[in-house]
Amino acid sequence: MITSLSQTDIALLRQMASEFRARNPGTVSRQPSRQPQVLNGSRVKIGKTTGTVATGDLATIDIWKRDGARAPAVTTETIEAYYDWLSTESISSGKMVLIQWFSNENCWRIVGAECE
Repeated sequence: MITSLSQTDIALLRQMASEFRARNPGTVSRQPSRQPQVLNGSRVKIGKTTGTVATGDLATIDIWKRDGARAPAVTTETIEAYYDWLSTESISSGKMVLIQWFSNENCWRIVGAECE
């Protein structure tokens, strides 16, 4: 581990890092497409399918929320979510699903589903 650098060394390292970032845009903060983002807040929701969902379909999901200490219950909110990358199997009507918002693609996707 380097413990003692001169101010000249630090300035040189900062300049090298700046030049690297300029020549290689996106290498430091690039987010791969179709990968889940950080799971928090309204980016992740649970719900139930309103019909059978096949791979490649845009599914309508009835969103469920927990009301205090009570068990989760259906709300009036519905969201359309893509089912295009999780599996090649279909999801039956009425199954619980986990959906997640993909901001880089501006869409919701089914990322988990109750077993058949």
